[in-house]
Parts: sequence; structure tokens; C-alpha cells
Amino acid sequence: MDNNEIAIKPISIIKSIWTFLISFLLIYIGLYVVIPILLSKEIPFLVGYLIFFYLPFVLLFFTAFVLYKKEGNNWNLTNFKSRLRLKPLKVIDWIWIIGIILSFLVLNTFLTPIANKVAQIPFFSPAEYFPSEINPNKTVIPGIIWGYKISGQYWVIIFYFIGWFFNIFGEELLWRGIILPRQIKKYGSKAWIYHGIIWGFWHFYWKWNFFTLIPLTLLLSFAVYKRKNTWIGIISHGILNFIPFIIIIINVFK
Repeated sequence: MDNNEIAIKPISIIKSIWTFLISFLLIYIGLYVVIPILLSKEIPFLVGYLIFFYLPFVLLFFTAFVLYKKEGNNWNLTNFKSRLRLKPLKVIDWIWIIGIILSFLVLNTFLTPIANKVAQIPFFSPAEYFPSEINPNKTVIPGIIWGYKISGQYWVIIFYFIGWFFNIFGEELLWRGIILPRQIKKYGSKAWIYHGIIWGFWHFYWKWNFFTLIPLTLLLSFAVYKRKNTWIGIISHGILNFIPFIIIIINVFK
């Protein structure tokens, strides 16, 4: 353990939950309150989604920097990388990354049918206005992505990429870079379990997918804990979330 890690202040489960809860509420309000209002004004779901789903992730991104400075750290790239455990990747780290991605693909294959069943339960069912990409109760319509005909709509690629960037780096820098090391300082070898469960519950705005996401949140949390390298989370999470983006790019250029 290096000197920078020794200086990290521990954080309790309760304080951790509050950190997650604030952004969860912002995302939930965006999806379930703001977007319906926009739809009533004939603003497409995709437009509302790109703005009000991804804005909280911008907040997460900058919160990581605020908390980094609040800890008394200097604005120095070396210190920043050390504190957030952004270390050069070794061969074993890439093996972990590949393992996480393959595990997700396998788990997704077996657990998606369960999520589809859960989506039919009223409490867990997606909102009726959610498009087929996030609503298992709806049928996919060729050429329509997120309820919008995106062929030739090149602006979608730009804004979706911006959203993807803040989604990945916002979560990983804050959750795995700032919060997880502080939880490790408090709870030691059990920290990744608490972290993974809290992060899993944080995704409850996709409540029908909740049971399928928990294994992945635990796996990714364990990998970053075990290897002490936030890049594992950034790259694994980034690749998995980039898959829908590839589908969007293909449909835009059709």
C-alpha cells in the first residue's frame, strides 16, 4: 500500500449510500417525471433520454474531482492517478477485463429471460412509454431506436458518445476511483461486497433488470478491489456500454 492510499479517509456504508442515492434520484426523476412531460409536448423520447438520463452522470464526473480536492489533494496528474488508482495495465489486468466481458455475455444470455419475466410483474414492469431497447414488453421496430427514426441523424452519434463518456468516467472515477478505496479503508476485504450491492441497488431505475445486474456489479467491484486498478472498471464498463452505441451508429448510417 502506498503513502497516498494510507492518507485516504474511510467512509461508512450510510455515507456511501447517500452519495449513490442523490444521483439515483436525479436519474429516476429524469426517466419517470421529466421525460413523460416532454413526451406530452411531443418531444421524442430519445431527446429527453440523451439530456435527462445523462446529465446526472456529468454531475458524477465533476463530483469525483470535487471530492478529490476536498480530501486535500493537489492538482497534480501523478497524484490524481495515484489517488484514483489509475495504474498502467498489466497482462493479468487485461485477462480480468476479458473475463468480466465474457462473464457478462454469458450471464446476460442466461439471465435475460428472467429479466423478461420480471418485466411482466406490475411492480417491476418498465414504464409504458419506454422504447423496446429498454422495455422487454415491447417489440423491436426496424429502423426505430429509442422511439426515434435515426437513419441519417448524425447528431445522435455525437450526443450519445458524450453521454457514454460521462456515464463511464462519471461512474468509474467516482464509484471505483474515489468511493471504493475509502470503503476498503473502512471495511477491508468485505468492501467490494458492500460496494457491489450498493451499486447494484443504485441501478434500480432499471428495476426489471435489477436481478441480472447484481452479479455484474459484484464481479466488477471485486475485480477493481482485487487488482487495485480503476482502469479495469473503466475499460470493462466502457466496452459493455459501447455495444448499444455500435447498434446506434449502424442504424444512423443505414
